[in-house]
Amino acid sequence: MNNYKQLFPLLTILLLLLVACSRASADHDAEPHGHDDEPGAGHIHAEAPTEFVSLINPYADDHEAAEAGELIFQTNCVTCHGAEGAGDGPAAASLNPKPASLADGMMMGTLSDGYLFWRVSKGGQMAPFNSTMPAWELALTEEQRWL
Repeated sequence: MNNYKQLFPLLTILLLLLVACSRASADHDAEPHGHDDEPGAGHIHAEAPTEFVSLINPYADDHEAAEAGELIFQTNCVTCHGAEGAGDGPAAASLNPKPASLADGMMMGTLSDGYLFWRVSKGGQMAPFNSTMPAWELALTEEQRWL
């Protein structure tokens, strides 16, 4: 459980809203589907651009980075994703599509570091996602986007 609490901020800040899986099977690609019966379960999966696919999180095992990532998440992501990352933040009810549940362990376990970094950096305001997730590449440093 402690490991999950340390990894949760890293994963959540990297994902933020809608998630996809470059390693998912073909039936996952660009089709809405749910994993858990939670808000945001009908998200879209898509393949990450080539330049992001092989990226590895340089802070994956850094406890201090996880704490910094939690602060970034609380500041920028809770409004949509909720305090626990379940996609149930105060703004979630008015969003279409709904924020992804970052607490969905099955879904999060399929996501590559590079994919998460792509989604945080570029946001969701493009096909196939068409969400209100902002692109964080201009507001957060590269290091902050990895956290």
